[in-house]
Amino acid sequence: MEQGKKRTIEVKSKMFFRIWLFLGSFGMGAASLWVFYMGITFQTKFYLLAIPLGLLCSLFFFVLFLSAFPAFTKRGNVIFRIEEGDCGRLFTEKKSVDIKDIKSIRMDRHPYSPKGIFFMDVLIQTRGNGLVRIPTYNILPEPEFYKAVELHVLSYMTEEARQDWIGQFTEAQRKAYLNQFHKNA
Repeated sequence: MEQGKKRTIEVKSKMFFRIWLFLGSFGMGAASLWVFYMGITFQTKFYLLAIPLGLLCSLFFFVLFLSAFPAFTKRGNVIFRIEEGDCGRLFTEKKSVDIKDIKSIRMDRHPYSPKGIFFMDVLIQTRGNGLVRIPTYNILPEPEFYKAVELHVLSYMTEEARQDWIGQFTEAQRKAYLNQFHKNA
């Protein structure tokens, strides 16, 4: 790789997961609204259950849809980008972290966020003890994230961060997914 040119890798979401997220949030919200409608028009003998459950479930699923809405926009195509090199960085449209500043990186649920109940995020702990959260809306498969970190980020991380990344997995797990990555490459 030339010194002047830096290669940028895009970590993209999967359309299959975006479709399932849409069906699971908006689709279930619409179905719950239909149950509510059936209850208020007395078309079912379970109208005493249909009215409150339909209303509560439709509100829940529509709020879930609204919180996941960025996944259905242009922003949902590319979760984050990686700029390779010694001065490389991980970045989105709003956030940027130098690879050398990463203390630990993982894909997990954010414990102090309401979205953390439903969605996995890329959590990056920096050397300045800052926490950078990149939302994935569950449309980025974990193996794709592991592959991106392993092939494009790990070699530029500090030794401490490398040991933290490798320590997340057992030796058998790491060997299995490395074999899978090199088969597909």
